[in-house]
Amino acid sequence: MENDVEMTKANTSRPKVMVDKEKVSAALQELADEHRGMPRSDTARLREVLDDVEEALSAGASHSAVLDTLHYQGFTLTLSSFQSTLARLRRERRTAC
Repeated sequence: MENDVEMTKANTSRPKVMVDKEKVSAALQELADEHRGMPRSDTARLREVLDDVEEALSAGASHSAVLDTLHYQGFTLTLSSFQSTLARLRRERRTAC
């Protein structure tokens, strides 16, 4: 009985195949091209400008003033969500280092 279980497991595993790097690369590039220009989340966009946000805050700008500037650029965060997202991105950055 144990041999039957082992044989079943062996038969259901995927066969190992060589990867055609060029084919995979082209497919992933096509996927990236399809997603370029699509709306991105506020969190993703905030992550891109995090250094600038930190610089403005360090220079003395208030969270509200920074958020107003972000609103003019199309962000839709509330003050509360901006502050919690900022804290989360800061944690991400600390753990990445």
